Amino acid sequence: MLHKNIQRYPTLYEGVFERANSLNFLRLILASCVIFSHTPYLVMGAKVDEHPLVHNFYVFGDYAVNAFFCISGFLIAHSAYRSGAGSYLVKRVLRIFPGYWVSILFVVALGGPISVITGHAATGWNWADALHYIRSNYDLMALQYPLFGGPIDVPLEFPSWNGSVWSLEYEFFCYLLLLPLFYLPLIRKNLKIFIPLAYLISLSYYLCNQYLGYDFMSQAFGLHPRDLNASARMYPLFFAGSLLYLLSRKIRVYPVLSVLCVAAGVYFTWLVPHANVLQWTQLILAYGIIGLGCSINVSWARTNDISYGVYVYAWPVQQILVMLGSVSLGLAANIFLDLILTFGVAWLSWMFIEKPAMNLARHPIVTGSKRRESSPPTTHSTSDTPASQADEPATAQIPRPLGHPIQFS
Repeated sequence: MLHKNIQRYPTLYEGVFERANSLNFLRLILASCVIFSHTPYLVMGAKVDEHPLVHNFYVFGDYAVNAFFCISGFLIAHSAYRSGAGSYLVKRVLRIFPGYWVSILFVVALGGPISVITGHAATGWNWADALHYIRSNYDLMALQYPLFGGPIDVPLEFPSWNGSVWSLEYEFFCYLLLLPLFYLPLIRKNLKIFIPLAYLISLSYYLCNQYLGYDFMSQAFGLHPRDLNASARMYPLFFAGSLLYLLSRKIRVYPVLSVLCVAAGVYFTWLVPHANVLQWTQLILAYGIIGLGCSINVSWARTNDISYGVYVYAWPVQQILVMLGSVSLGLAANIFLDLILTFGVAWLSWMFIEKPAMNLARHPIVTGSKRRESSPPTTHSTSDTPASQADEPATAQIPRPLGHPIQFS
């Protein structure tokens, strides 16, 4: 439901950091959309193309990933702005990797043996292949999708245990790209110039692909065309969120406009295969999803953010269901079962892995010292930018955020 008794339209900064919001709830919905997007392919395989309506389920997943990157760009820019460089980097590592590493062990310890027992593995369980799978995937740099040569004899044509996690490499690299922006003194003092510049540079990736050609770009950067496409898609979305953070003290949240922007984002995502409209509408998508999170008031997931676990576990959970014979139950039943089981596994991941890791990230040993929350840089002049975190923190001109529920640090 919409927030009640709104006397004025809040700014994006106020909506996210000074009052209860529903961004965690939206992230859970987005992670669930990825299940709607992937399950048809895992359950039906190539037959998905025979059903136009089901085939278009990919829009759910594409939009969800796009929105995830916009939200991350906004929240992680705030984390970078209020943290020291070392603390920021440790927080980002502890947010991404512990939960991800356990998901790798989940596949090795549970998924792999089930594939062997049910006859969906090309080889038997062996330590060499298990350790190779762990070594190949632990750093996100060169993902290995099959384990023990499987899953095989399942609807999906190519064996894959972790088809969703390809985006984590780009997510973490975006975190690294914020390091020079927020921790090189000259750049930090001129964020009003360099964050828009970073956004424009990220857009140029797409232009170079289109006008210089994929062959030239592949040779120049040593990247596969698939990686070039993903880079041209992901980085502008992330920096669109960061740009909105830069302007968040000036931009107000209008609920109706937010809903329209979300709807436009879904439509533009659907149009992408036909006309690359999405490449020029990241700011619309970012404003819509963040503004919607500030406009609705849903308490679910405010304290337990299981969206990351849902994202990384949904694929292997569904593959296990398929190997146990769930295909005969039909698509709807598989989506339901995958949602229920994945939510349970994701909750365990949050309670016993992710949340303790995030608490560790807030330990004084990691943070160095307690710092006050500071508001985002304004765009009046460079003198309005608070001092570097290496100096004494500047006093924010607005009240300290009141227990915001977003788990971004």
